[in-house]
Amino acid sequence: MSAPGQDEFFDNLLSDFLDESSQLIDRLNDNLLELDEWAKAAAEDEGAVLDADLVNDMFRSAHSVKGLSAMLGLPNINCLTHNVENIFDAARRDELQVTAHVVEVVFRSVDLLGDMLGHLRETSSDDIPCEEMIEQIKEVLQQTGSVREQTSQADAQAVWEATCDEVAMEETPVEAEPVVDTAAQVAQIQAEVAALFSGATDEGEVPAKYVSIFIDETEMALDELSDILVESDSDLEEEATKTLLVTSHRIKGSAASIGLNRPARLAHVMEDILQELRDTGGVVSADLADAFLPCVDGLRVYVQQLKEGADKTDSFEDRTVELLMAWRGIQPAASPAEPAAEAVEVSPSDAVAQADAGSDVEGGVRIELVFDQNLPLSTLKAQLLLEKVGRVGQIHRSEPAYEELDSLDRLDKLAIELTTSESSESLYSLVDVSGVVSANILERNGAAEPALPSDVPPPAAPVETKIEQPAPTPTATVTPEKPTPAAAPAKPPVSTPRPASSKTSAESSSRSKSNEPMAKPAETLRVDIERLDQLMNLAGQLVINRARFSQLTDGLRESLPHKSSQHKMSNACGLSGKLVQMIDSLDPTSGKGQSEWNAIKSHIRMLHADLDSIARETSRFQTVRSRSNELHEAVHQLERVSDGIQKCVMDTRMVPIGPLFGRFKRVVRDVSRSNGKDIRLDISGEKTELDKRMIDELGDPLIHMVRNSADHGIESPEVRKAAGKSPQGLVRLDAFHRGNSIIIQVTDDGKGLDPELILRKAIDKGIVDLAEAEKLTNQQILQLIWEPGFSTAEKVTEISGRGMGMDIVRSKIENVNGVVEVESTPGHGATFTIKLPLTMAILPSLMTRINGETFALPIEAISEIVRVPRDDFRTVQGVQTASIRGRVISVVRLHELFTGEPEPEAGMIGTADATIVVVGQEGRELGLAVDVLLGEEDIVVKSMAENYENVVGLSGACIRGDGRVALILDPSAMIEAASHRRNSPVGAK
Repeated sequence: MSAPGQDEFFDNLLSDFLDESSQLIDRLNDNLLELDEWAKAAAEDEGAVLDADLVNDMFRSAHSVKGLSAMLGLPNINCLTHNVENIFDAARRDELQVTAHVVEVVFRSVDLLGDMLGHLRETSSDDIPCEEMIEQIKEVLQQTGSVREQTSQADAQAVWEATCDEVAMEETPVEAEPVVDTAAQVAQIQAEVAALFSGATDEGEVPAKYVSIFIDETEMALDELSDILVESDSDLEEEATKTLLVTSHRIKGSAASIGLNRPARLAHVMEDILQELRDTGGVVSADLADAFLPCVDGLRVYVQQLKEGADKTDSFEDRTVELLMAWRGIQPAASPAEPAAEAVEVSPSDAVAQADAGSDVEGGVRIELVFDQNLPLSTLKAQLLLEKVGRVGQIHRSEPAYEELDSLDRLDKLAIELTTSESSESLYSLVDVSGVVSANILERNGAAEPALPSDVPPPAAPVETKIEQPAPTPTATVTPEKPTPAAAPAKPPVSTPRPASSKTSAESSSRSKSNEPMAKPAETLRVDIERLDQLMNLAGQLVINRARFSQLTDGLRESLPHKSSQHKMSNACGLSGKLVQMIDSLDPTSGKGQSEWNAIKSHIRMLHADLDSIARETSRFQTVRSRSNELHEAVHQLERVSDGIQKCVMDTRMVPIGPLFGRFKRVVRDVSRSNGKDIRLDISGEKTELDKRMIDELGDPLIHMVRNSADHGIESPEVRKAAGKSPQGLVRLDAFHRGNSIIIQVTDDGKGLDPELILRKAIDKGIVDLAEAEKLTNQQILQLIWEPGFSTAEKVTEISGRGMGMDIVRSKIENVNGVVEVESTPGHGATFTIKLPLTMAILPSLMTRINGETFALPIEAISEIVRVPRDDFRTVQGVQTASIRGRVISVVRLHELFTGEPEPEAGMIGTADATIVVVGQEGRELGLAVDVLLGEEDIVVKSMAENYENVVGLSGACIRGDGRVALILDPSAMIEAASHRRNSPVGAK
């Protein structure tokens, strides 16, 4: 693989990691807030029970980040998440008591992880020191002896193999010699795989949105695996092996993170093999690639079942066995297990006699097992049980027979007859495994063999003439004897039924639940936001072209002659014809003037001919008019289509604001802890949707507002009690629609903003002077908090108080075409209101003409449009005002606003009636005088050139349908500029 391709691959992988890890960190923070509440309750109630699902979810989140960071070679993130994972692991194993201190340590660790991810996003490196944080985690774990050293992927592989070896050792007698034949190796692999998948069930309730993401990502990952595995019949290159490793890890992490444990186990085995190859410098051979492909196919079938919402059935255990056999170089044998002892050829009648003879041996036992109906690979489970039972005794018969199990698709019951010296309890322990619902053991005591229960399924085929002992341990050869009639038993066989253990029942229930059909998830498609931006730009161009077509059709219809024109033309032709007839009927006299009459007659005839020709041509205008109407209808249809495309594209960029609001739970918690306050955060409107770009830009401003409300606004519990308030303060976050805008409000019930204190601070900092201060209203005083460097905090804290935020807050909000307002009642709290357009790209606007130029005003900023008689204009302290519906509103023209100089007398308001567009909200309004209203249009917002960016009163530009550029006015900045102009001396800058 070439270096550029590898760089592109790494960049894509890094982008996926940052996206997924950020979501996992947010999920950790939300869960930690719940854990923090539990820790508080547990401190008061010793009987409080820790929510195991909550801790497991946090463990999976940390585990996923750890695994992904390991694949990308991010040691600091990997090391820190591994230690965080250890805390959750110790907590879920009841080795660590979760206290407020433990939660605080984890909170700080997650914060550091967030900083690392931010640093990684900017620099592609995670080189932020984390040693101090890791030491704090280890101190927490050392208190309970739960410290675990970080292990590498190779160590994890060794642990897994050791676990499998332990399982095999438990099932193999100590005195048995190592099995080296192929059949025994296959049996060992089957035992390992059975142990690996034992108890591995998918969680029953997985949110549909997470399933959709898993389906989308896994389908792409499986396509990538397939492409690499089939691209060559020879051994794969090292880079291809690395890609396979990373992709397998992604599948494993995605599946495990949402509780799909069975596909995660298969992907884990694939990952372990590939990791071993990478560590040893090996490559994927052609044979091993052939074994990987069925695993990919099995995962693909599983994903398709998820997509369709069908019952989940899988062949993961079979695929895993085949993969491990290929990995260890084992060729499949003709049968799953070869008998260790030589087979004895007998006739069918002798086989029955042998079974009867065996049943007469002292210590004869019959074991009847019932399997879970939803147990996958039940026949393999039966083979493994036969092998286990064969190691503690001599099996005489099983129904179905061992050889017949391979031909069966599923198995509900198994009956085994054997002689053994083991007690019933030992046998119960031996067969008490996952998947076995119940087990009955019938002790023979030398009695004749009873018939198998009628509900035990008969063998799939007749008993063959070759009796094979399934146990691998050597046994004595059975000598056939002539059968003798069985005596009647002295007493019925002793039946000691034993119900399945609670663990087995739980596992069975869980497995059954996990196999219930899952609701069909919505199909999703991941699209880079750059493509959405490009699509939005194209939709914007379509809007411009639509406006162009509208102008063309309007101009065409205006250019066509009126319908009466053709009628007038017909009348003119008729009159000219009558004149010709009248002249022809005259009897001209001879003499002087005869030639003139002839000339007149000639001209009239020519006029008649021309008018007749023109009349025929103008008759075609009727057809043109009809076609013009059809064009107008087509343009109207284009408008509907472009509106639909525009809305659809906008909807693809819209995301709920809930995740953004969720971040502030942590902010309020931290402020409460640091200041000793009791603050409750109420959130509503989480499902309100906003443009993703806006949500990205709103994070910092909202965090600053929430911090200010919690830090400055909410009083201490003692002060609140003294003021007659509840000791617990309230900060409320709300989002809702209002017209074509989104309103976000941050409200608190604290002490509010004190206008006198704000004004005094503003004078001290030189923001306003005494002369200006006397003219300011309370509402204008509140607007001073947006000035750079302003703060009313008595002391600077780590949270706020430096006066370096509110001006940036307003600037960031205005950058997304938003407006921010503040209202406050001293002693009762404050409300910050952010008003945002639905999207940053297309803006419904009122087009106006002022002094011969076209300007756009955002519709949402306009409160009303009025025609004001000249007698209603007044001049108050040098500022022109108008009385509108009982309100006195300042009125300006753009020339005055931009230049600070009055317009020439010819343009002064007051000499005639004027059209006034009132912008702003009640209490903070401004009237803008316009010459002509051109109508409402959807305009595509374009950024300004660098030399125009700092012009006060302009927020952007747009291209109209005729190709001309119109400037977009910024009502908020205009109101601010007009306010400063009123409060400043004449000529002041």
